[in-house]
Amino acid sequence: MHKSNQWQNITVITMVLIVVVLSVIVNIQYKKEGLSKIAETIDIDNGDQDINWGRYPTYDITLEESFNVVHPGTYHLAGVLQDAGISINAGGGEVRLILDNVTINNSNGPAIACYSAENLVIELVGENSLSDGPAYASDYDEDVNGVIYSKADLTFNGDGSLALQANFQDGIVGKDDLKFISGSYNIVSVDDGIRGKDSVYILDGSFIIDATSDAIKATNDTTTGKGFILIENGNFDLTASGKGLKSTSSILIYGGNYTINTKDDAIHSDSYLGIKDGQFNINSGDDGLHANKELTVDGGEINVVMSYEGMEAQVVTINDGRVNLVSQDDGINAGGGADSSATMHQGAGVFDADENCQLTINGGEIAVNASGDGIDSNGWLYFNGGTVVVDGPTNNGNGALDSGMGIVMNGGEVLAVGASGMASTLGMASSIFNVSIYTTSTQAANTRIVIKDSSGKEVFSHQAKKSFDHIAAGSPMFELGETYTIYFDDINYQNFTISGITTKVGVGVSNGPQSSPRRR
Repeated sequence: MHKSNQWQNITVITMVLIVVVLSVIVNIQYKKEGLSKIAETIDIDNGDQDINWGRYPTYDITLEESFNVVHPGTYHLAGVLQDAGISINAGGGEVRLILDNVTINNSNGPAIACYSAENLVIELVGENSLSDGPAYASDYDEDVNGVIYSKADLTFNGDGSLALQANFQDGIVGKDDLKFISGSYNIVSVDDGIRGKDSVYILDGSFIIDATSDAIKATNDTTTGKGFILIENGNFDLTASGKGLKSTSSILIYGGNYTINTKDDAIHSDSYLGIKDGQFNINSGDDGLHANKELTVDGGEINVVMSYEGMEAQVVTINDGRVNLVSQDDGINAGGGADSSATMHQGAGVFDADENCQLTINGGEIAVNASGDGIDSNGWLYFNGGTVVVDGPTNNGNGALDSGMGIVMNGGEVLAVGASGMASTLGMASSIFNVSIYTTSTQAANTRIVIKDSSGKEVFSHQAKKSFDHIAAGSPMFELGETYTIYFDDINYQNFTISGITTKVGVGVSNGPQSSPRRR
C-alpha cells in the first residue's frame, strides 16, 4: 500500500511538471507588446511645430463685419460679429488667428471657415464664444457643416477658453489633421462635438462636450495611418447620445482624466485601442471600451460603473492598471470583432470557438461584476499575472469564466465566483494549482469567502457581490499535497487537499475545453 501511494505521488508530480513545461513553452509567444504595436499604425503630422511666425506680418483687427483672410500671417482679433463670420482663403500660406475675447454668432453659416491654407492655427486668449444657426445659407457647400470648419491642418493652442454652440451640425470640423495643444473648450452640439478626418491629436486641454451624436471622432477609413485619435493628456467630460471617443482607425491614450456618459460605446475603435495611463469613469449604454481588432491596457485606472459589455475586442491584453467593470452581459469579452452588441444584445456575444480570439491578463488589478460571462474568450484565455476577481452571473446560462478553446493560468491570482451551470475551471493545462469548488447550496450575496492554508494564512478573501454556488480559484500559494480550508462568513465550510493542477471540490461538472493550448 505504501509503495502504491509513492508511485501515485510520483505520477502526479511528473504530470504536473509536464504541464508546467508545456505552459511555459506555449506562453513565450505572449510577451507584453504594449502600445508600441498600435503606435506603429499611425501617421502623425506635426507640421505646425515648424512654422516660423516671425517671418509673417501681424495684423490687429477689431471685428465689425464679415472678414476674409487672403494673406498668410497672424491676425489678432477682438470684438463681436453678429450674423457674420470669418473666411480664410490663403492658398498655400500659413494663417494664425488669435481670438482675444471674441464673440461670433453667424446664424447663416460657420463662425470660422478655412477653405485654403497650408496650416491654420487658432490661439485662444481670454474668453471666446462662437455659434451658428440651425440652417446654413444655400451658397455654402453641403460639406461645410461646423461652427469652426477647416480644409487645412487645424491646430488650437493658448491659455484661453472657447465656448461653442453648434446648432446646425458639428462643433469643430477638421478635414485634414486636427490638433489641440492647450486651451479650454465647452461644446454643445446637435451632432458631433469634435470631428477630424485624418486625425484628432490632443496634447492637453480641458474639454466639456455635450453631443447629440459622437463627442470626439476621427473618420478617415481609406488612408493608411490616418483616421486615428491620439491623446497624451487633458481633462474630458463627455456626454453623447452616440459614442464618446470614436475612430475608424486606432485610438491611443497615454494619460488624462475622463468622465464619459454615452448611450453607445464610451470609447470605440474600428481597429486598435490602447491605453497607457489615465483616470476613466465610464457610464455606457453599450460597451465601455471596444476595439474591432485589438484592445491593450498598459496602465491607468478604468472604472466602468455601467455597460452592456465592459471591454470587447477580438484580442484583449491587459498588462497593467486598475480595472473595475460592471456589465449587463460579459465583463471582458475577446470575440466578435465588429461591434454588434448595440443591435443584438442578449446573446450578442455568443459565437463558436475562434482561434483568432485571445484574452490575456499579464498584470494589474482587475475586478469584474458581470450579469453575463465574467471573463470570456471565444479563443484562448490566459492568466499570466496580476490579481483578478470576478463576481459572475447568478443564472446558469453563463459562467464567471468562459472560453471557446481553453483556459491557461501561468501566474497571478484569480478568484471567480458565480453560478455553477456553466462553470469553468482554471485549466488542466495551467502551471498554477487551482480549485473548482461546488457548494452544496446557493450562498447569499455579501457572503464573505475566505480560503486559508493549514497554518491559518489567508490565500483568498472576498465578499461576494451576488449569490453563488461555484468558485474557481488559482494561486501560487496553492501547493501539491497541502490542505486548505474554505470559510463562509467565518464559518468553516470544508477542507480540501490539492491533488493535481485542478482540484475539484463538491459535486458538479465543469464546462469548457481543457485541452492543451495550440502552438504557433
